[in-house]
Amino acid sequence: MPSTGTLRSLVPRLRELRHDLHRHPELGFEEHRTQEIVLRWLRDHGYDPRTCADTGVVADLFPERVGRATTIALRADLDCLPMQERTDLPYRSVHDGRAHKCGHDGHTAILLGVAAELARRKNSIEGNVRLIFQPAEEGVRGGGAKVMIHEGVLSEVAEIYGLHNWPNYAKGEVRVAAGPLMAETHELRITIAGKGGHGSQPQLCRDPIVAAAQLVVALQTVVSRGLGYEGGAVLSVCTLNSGEASNVIPEHAKLSGTIRTFEAHVRTRVVERVREIAAGIATSYGVVVEVALERGYPALINTPTCADAVRRVACQLFGEARVSDRDLPMAGSEDFAYFAQQIPAAYFFLGAGVPGESTPGCHHPDFDFDDDLIPVGVQMLVGIVADRIGEAAARPEVAS
Repeated sequence: MPSTGTLRSLVPRLRELRHDLHRHPELGFEEHRTQEIVLRWLRDHGYDPRTCADTGVVADLFPERVGRATTIALRADLDCLPMQERTDLPYRSVHDGRAHKCGHDGHTAILLGVAAELARRKNSIEGNVRLIFQPAEEGVRGGGAKVMIHEGVLSEVAEIYGLHNWPNYAKGEVRVAAGPLMAETHELRITIAGKGGHGSQPQLCRDPIVAAAQLVVALQTVVSRGLGYEGGAVLSVCTLNSGEASNVIPEHAKLSGTIRTFEAHVRTRVVERVREIAAGIATSYGVVVEVALERGYPALINTPTCADAVRRVACQLFGEARVSDRDLPMAGSEDFAYFAQQIPAAYFFLGAGVPGESTPGCHHPDFDFDDDLIPVGVQMLVGIVADRIGEAAARPEVAS
């Protein structure tokens, strides 16, 4: 597709492309078909893209300006979730157990629209823009950002920006905050070893199920009684598995869950309390309790100057009444955080909730990305380009 026309005329093609991506979802580091679509689009619009992190794509608007002029980066994620689609959409996933239930298909379409817009007005743009199409954001197979960083995707980049659709916020809203935006994660795994036996003789056993039940309840106090009124953490036990027969007390019980925090001192306090409580339960019930913690994504911290730029552009485009930092930070996590650890960065949300309706949220089997957000996302990212590397990059018109 040639790099001509306006955003208004481009949107129908982007919708079709988004539906195609939705129909053919690919898991992290398996986005080969998606990668080919991105490469072809970029080449058709005059870019010289390169692959990165196996299934990712990177392209500079002005490769010759890298190292000579300011470069800002814009990032979209490519991968789907290992979930079953539960919609009757005409473009529903054709792959069992794989579906775009977080909206990465829409994020990709937005950045492809940005690529076309920037190419169309290339002669008026100052500096350089690096487009980053990242594989493997989802935590189940995540780490794509770390791989891209290792392969040099941020070389000579001054700032980076990213976005996410969010059905929990009202449609038409843009939400952004300086400082902590999304949480650091830890996966919590606890194993309880007791002494099994016949269900009719519990006095001869060390019941791991009773110990596990008490542990689940006690862990609820880590935040409510361990942190005080400021809080700043989430601890959820999400699985509890033990036993196979209704008349046998088992030998073991296993729990798993998630810890979400935003600051190092809070994380330290939460982990300390988890271990203290586990040790206390072990002593009280005569069992062995082993706690394992696996660190996930770090906290996503928005640089104030970059967050201010996002807010400024959003206010200019949509009005101050539609821009806020309400309900932020949130306890979700994002591997965009790895980019934000390296260079100044800002991540923001586009509201997708329909007033008066129960809009399925991200990671829900009925979720579908709202195509109306495509022109909104394009306008925001092109506007950020204009704000950060020169007003010569005029903002695109509002597309209905």
